[in-house]
Amino acid sequence: MAIRDRNAQSRVSPFQALSRRLRGYGRFAAPAAAAFLALNAHGNPVQAVPSADPASVSEQVFAVGFGKIAEVYLKPVSFDQLGVDGLKGLTVIDPTVKVERASSTVRLYVSGALAAEYGAAGAADAAGWATLTTRVIDRARLFSPQLALATPERIYQVVFDGVTADLDGYSRYTGVQRATNERAQREGYGGIGVSLTIDNNRVTVRDVLPRSPADRANLRDGDQLLAIDGELTTRLNEADMRDRLRGPTGTIVMVTLARDGGTPRRVPLRRERVVPSTVTSSVVDQVGVIKLERFNATTASNLRDAVAVIRQNTGRNLHGLVLDLRGNPGGLLDQAVSVADLFIKRGRIIATEGRHPDSRQRFEAAPDDIADGLPLVVLVDGRSASSAEVVAAALQDSGRAVVIGASSYGKGSVQTVTRLPNDGELFLTWSRIYTPAGYTLHRQGVQPMVCTSRAGQTDPDALLADLRDGRVRPTQIASWRAKAADDEQALASLRESCPWKEHEPELDLKVATRLLAEPGLYQRAVALAVVNTVAER
Repeated sequence: MAIRDRNAQSRVSPFQALSRRLRGYGRFAAPAAAAFLALNAHGNPVQAVPSADPASVSEQVFAVGFGKIAEVYLKPVSFDQLGVDGLKGLTVIDPTVKVERASSTVRLYVSGALAAEYGAAGAADAAGWATLTTRVIDRARLFSPQLALATPERIYQVVFDGVTADLDGYSRYTGVQRATNERAQREGYGGIGVSLTIDNNRVTVRDVLPRSPADRANLRDGDQLLAIDGELTTRLNEADMRDRLRGPTGTIVMVTLARDGGTPRRVPLRRERVVPSTVTSSVVDQVGVIKLERFNATTASNLRDAVAVIRQNTGRNLHGLVLDLRGNPGGLLDQAVSVADLFIKRGRIIATEGRHPDSRQRFEAAPDDIADGLPLVVLVDGRSASSAEVVAAALQDSGRAVVIGASSYGKGSVQTVTRLPNDGELFLTWSRIYTPAGYTLHRQGVQPMVCTSRAGQTDPDALLADLRDGRVRPTQIASWRAKAADDEQALASLRESCPWKEHEPELDLKVATRLLAEPGLYQRAVALAVVNTVAER
């Protein structure tokens, strides 16, 4: 891509003259060659920012990211728009930086002065736009003090923010630090299996993960953590302590602890892969209540263990199970499918549809049920999203569970995650999710069989009265669902049928336990749930 003079070819401008003198330096990104390459509004040269040898921006990061967008995004993309909008993101760091597209030319301005012109890459040329993006950034950093001082990570963030803003609300770039933390939550990390709380410089062990190195070494909630590898915790902040406890699996970390004010003890711990538990359980009124915070790499196996413990401890007195997905933002799709499959003996769990061939999938249930047919209720609210909605819809549509609560969020899409060369992550929407009944979760969400979120309804028995007296009409919901993808009025009616509003959290659980205490009423609700079929996909 050539740098071109903005002036008419019939005369030689100061920019053109200086460009010719410096042609031997190659492209005008070299600091020594770029001392006077921008022109102000009067055509006079403008002094560039002295180079402080800032960390360079990697073209490879943009090449991998842009290439992945072109390959897997839900819809075909054009970099004519994406590429320019990505470069416009530089304005977030320096408002005086301006990037314009005119026909086949991309122009860079800094503080009103033209810094360079480039020939635009093709609309489908992801690699060409990666090269152009890097060249524009290198050029802009020569004349912008803010960009010169900005870290490459900050620049990646604003450029990818500009690009993904043109895609959809769920495609995004996540920087290195946040991406590292999110990967740890999803996939696990090398560590010892504890959380820490800090109060007045006192560091206390909390939430010791069962079967973790910390658990086997007899660390317990309430132990005071005094030192890590000999370094006093009073000298470390929270991030330092986390980083020191984590590390490659198989390596040793030495912790110094005290219990109940006793004599300090030093404990060597060998780090292992630790996946934070997302599952907690309890028993309320002979009903097993299992809360899923999100879906990570061990959610399904931890849920299986929780059900086994509940059944073992309650025996024949167990009325049923409640799967609480309220506030669950989602997570790994394969774990959502596995969770639903734990209870469904046969049939479709979900289907996904996208542009990329690998995004078009069908997930079928294996013939087993860890609860052996025990009645099952699922709780959802307006914050239940993505994988949580997959589970709720699959269990409801298959007739395996009754959903109680409020309409869920409506995030019916799957994101693929690409780890970029800088260790940041690019999330890209690549498919839509369809339930066993054939409707898309996108914008529609899951509608509960028993709605607890309408204003003025606080009595559990009254909330079950419509179901008990035969006034529930699921065919109306099905009718709205069938039209909602193309009819905004139908979509609005569907969402308003059970809008999410803040209410007493215990209300949902009270309704669930009342329903499970009446087997006949529960069976009626299950039968009504499977009427809501839209179309087989």
